[in-house]
Amino acid sequence: MATMTFLLNGTPQRCNVSPDASILTLLREHLALTGTKEGCASGDCGACTVAIGESTAGSQKFTSANACITPAHQLQGRHLVTIEGLSEKGHLHPAQEAMIECHAVSVVFVRQVSLCRFSPCIAILLNALLRSYKNYHLNA
Repeated sequence: MATMTFLLNGTPQRCNVSPDASILTLLREHLALTGTKEGCASGDCGACTVAIGESTAGSQKFTSANACITPAHQLQGRHLVTIEGLSEKGHLHPAQEAMIECHAVSVVFVRQVSLCRFSPCIAILLNALLRSYKNYHLNA
């Protein structure tokens, strides 16, 4: 087990995890956050998408990652944003609001079964993109 510290949706975390644990395992089994889903378990479908922020040159840059295949130890000193962390003060993120308003869904093909559902990965990707730019503004 290795101890690591990171921010999870803006809250400091200190966790002991196995060196081979994935971010998905950390979230679902150790931190009881189940919004991040496992789809294909190989990083192809995007159901497990999270955003990872890193401070560079005085600003935070966020990139998306597949939680099912990304080792949890890569979170050390970084900021992890999950679907649970998108809402603020009980309000959905503008990307989530827009997707609901426009009846947006994502079709994911996993093991030859089509799952048509709202996919958090799109909202996470939009959030990561917007957080990477100062003074972003999105009107839903």
